[in-house]
Amino acid sequence: MLSGPGIVSEKIKDKFDFKDLLPCAAELDFERLSALQAGPVKVKPIPKFPAIERDLSIIVAESVAWANITKAVNKKACNELEDIQFVGIYRGKGIGAGQKSVTLKLTFRDEDGTLTHETVDRFEANIVKGLTKFIGAELRTV
Repeated sequence: MLSGPGIVSEKIKDKFDFKDLLPCAAELDFERLSALQAGPVKVKPIPKFPAIERDLSIIVAESVAWANITKAVNKKACNELEDIQFVGIYRGKGIGAGQKSVTLKLTFRDEDGTLTHETVDRFEANIVKGLTKFIGAELRTV
């Protein structure tokens, strides 16, 4: 029924009168997919207090992987660090040969109260120290 990888054959296309479309199809094995589920779904209530997000741009060696960055962040992370997200990579003017600038977003939240920016500044400074120590990162200032 398929005329190529995922593309529906002309016979099926004509049968369903798909004139200006290129339909694609996939077969899913739901039993196999459900077996991949890693335990019960965890649900938590909507947070009562706001989060503070900080973007960090760090310069690291080209060989440093995202997994190493998150591992270094987590080594120095506080309990209030809720999430780490990849934002982007920059290579070019101002970044040395064999290096890259990686931008990450850190989300902090305290379940017991509103965080102050001064508190998050301390959390962030500690994480930057860890990034420097564990992966040789340098905070990008420009």
